[in-house]
Amino acid sequence: MPGLVPSVQRFDTITGISDAVWTALLANPARANLILPHAEKVFGRQKFTPKLDATGQFWLTYSKPGTSEIHLILSCTEGAMGKYPLFILSTVPIAELTAELLESSMEALCSALLDERGFKKERVFSVFSVEKVAEAFALQWSKRTGIDCLKNPYYEAFFSVCTASTLVRQQRPARSSDSYEMLEPRLAVEQDAEQLTEQCRDFAATSPPFTLSEEEARKEASLLIANKSVWVLEMQKRDEKPEIATIVAVTRKSKGVATISKVYTPEKWRGNGCAARLVRHVCIELLETYEQVVLYVGVDNGAKYVYDRVGFQGLSEGSPLSERWLEIGFDQNKVELGHW
Repeated sequence: MPGLVPSVQRFDTITGISDAVWTALLANPARANLILPHAEKVFGRQKFTPKLDATGQFWLTYSKPGTSEIHLILSCTEGAMGKYPLFILSTVPIAELTAELLESSMEALCSALLDERGFKKERVFSVFSVEKVAEAFALQWSKRTGIDCLKNPYYEAFFSVCTASTLVRQQRPARSSDSYEMLEPRLAVEQDAEQLTEQCRDFAATSPPFTLSEEEARKEASLLIANKSVWVLEMQKRDEKPEIATIVAVTRKSKGVATISKVYTPEKWRGNGCAARLVRHVCIELLETYEQVVLYVGVDNGAKYVYDRVGFQGLSEGSPLSERWLEIGFDQNKVELGHW
């Protein structure tokens, strides 16, 4: 019938993103944290160094056929460190993601991707979304392209939120020893670049295949410092140069929401309470400006107890706030790996 809204609509840096899509993203900025902050940077709604390359970045929306009711938003984008996985946001409650809706929407989104002019199926190296959506997309994409999805997800995580009402401000006294003193947390500065480079590289090494070379780690460290998006906590031995014991990066921010995207403590400093102290400090600072601090934490990550002690919610299976997300990868011999 003429006049009906197509189920899939496409937006890029030339067409711009429609008001309806911005509204859908801003309606739940916490769960849109993978898509919304990047879109705001691309379209100049927030500052970022350096300016992002707009070439080849686009967004797809899936709406209930014949209506303008957006159910899913897919981003195919690229950051300063390379191409991102496909990110898919569901704008409807998980309970409403029926098998019928998932099948029809994923068929439509996969068709739109494959019909994209100049788009290579090898670009889709992984997809990250809430569990139901990630699994449905991976199944349909493999069916349509012949590129198998990997049996084991790259990342299986709980989506977690901390607010001013859940934040646990009390903390255990800093652990000290005769050898080292724990210094006050602070934002990283240029003088931290060498140590930060090492920690960025070591953090990435825990998440294969998305590892970083020395040069790439140096670039990431420089970006984090330039954008004032990484905090450090140091330990200092008497009369010696301080050593960075923990880093916390916050690389995605939008109205009311800040996302912790990296927490890393080298093995040498684990067990001293460094991560909990720095994460708590960063949350206290962020919650003066933002309503929510969110993060993803691996289902089997022993650091969950750290976030629980700080006040993050939804960190265990069966919790009313529990929400499982998956990053599902595709046959590495048939795709071009990116990074995020």
